[in-house]
Amino acid sequence: MSEFLYPLMQGYDSVAIQADVELGGTDQEYNLLTGRDIQLAYGQEPQVVLTTPLIMGPNGTQKMSASLDNYIGITELPQEMYGRAMSAVDELMPDYYRLCLESDEPPPADPYTAKREFARRLVERWHGAEAAAAAAAGFDRMFKEKRAIDDAPVLDLPDGDPVHVPALLADHGLAASRGEARRLISQGGVRLDGEPLDVDELDVPRSRMAGAELRVGRRFARVAP
Repeated sequence: MSEFLYPLMQGYDSVAIQADVELGGTDQEYNLLTGRDIQLAYGQEPQVVLTTPLIMGPNGTQKMSASLDNYIGITELPQEMYGRAMSAVDELMPDYYRLCLESDEPPPADPYTAKREFARRLVERWHGAEAAAAAAAGFDRMFKEKRAIDDAPVLDLPDGDPVHVPALLADHGLAASRGEARRLISQGGVRLDGEPLDVDELDVPRSRMAGAELRVGRRFARVAP
């Protein structure tokens, strides 16, 4: 029933706003065309439908989606954006150059070179050339030299023992919210001195946190002694 009602409700949106043009992904083609039929039923000129290809997420098997944690966010910090771009599978580069960079030129033939160029240009587009250069240098230090970024922020621990890790991450901007922090922990994305935390370790003894190295996704931080 929901599959039947959804295109009807979306189509009536076009009636309500008297749409001339509607833009959507190729997966929405049926719904967009249904809008044309409903507009005709209400005596309106049917809208022009434009569709664009879906952008696959970095894993190359699912569409780009925040709910699937398979995306590159345009509001992410430069180093996070750069790291996510570098994690993309090689086969995505032609589409990413065309759809994300709007480039008429194909990517370099060497896959690693293509990804580095894509990551740099993507960060530069949203954060500027200086941030892109810093993100590339940070990536090299983190993944090529196998050590944390030198300028990793130092987190002051709040009063009390134990330390509630989701609150610590959210308060210092390493997660968008406590709920987001808990999700990262449940996925193994938060490490304390190299060891992943799990959902049973949301409250960590202060003695263990003090002076530790904290990794959240691709970002590093140091906890004050």
